[in-house]
Amino acid sequence: MPMIDLTFVRGSLHDAALSRLTDELVTALLRAERAPDTAFMRDNTVVYLHALEPDAQLVGGRQPGEPRFRADMTVFAGALTKDRKERLAADVHAAICAAAGIDPSGPRAYHVWTLIHEIPEGNWAGAGKVIYYQQVKGLVADD
Repeated sequence: MPMIDLTFVRGSLHDAALSRLTDELVTALLRAERAPDTAFMRDNTVVYLHALEPDAQLVGGRQPGEPRFRADMTVFAGALTKDRKERLAADVHAAICAAAGIDPSGPRAYHVWTLIHEIPEGNWAGAGKVIYYQQVKGLVADD
């Protein structure tokens, strides 16, 4: 079950833009994993929002500067090919830029970062049990 952590500066996204963005991030991740966009998958894909106060993000370790955005996308190892990772990174970048009013190829393009974390088989657990990628694939097929 994929997980998303979105870190942003409080006030850098309007509520409506943030709501659209979180939906778009889930859509992009499910598409990259080639998982169906179903109620089951949405119920098992969580977006954790990390809103930082402006002075909690220091550029160069010294001052707040312009807001930065980081999307951490956590998936099972092997769920994404190189091509699907590249598409995911592009989709996440475009979605965050649109929500924040950033030109995706302009001077603030590198204010948006996507980190893709692949969890090795046997290292993902829920409800006190290790969950294996093949099990999840089976659950998706049953949905």
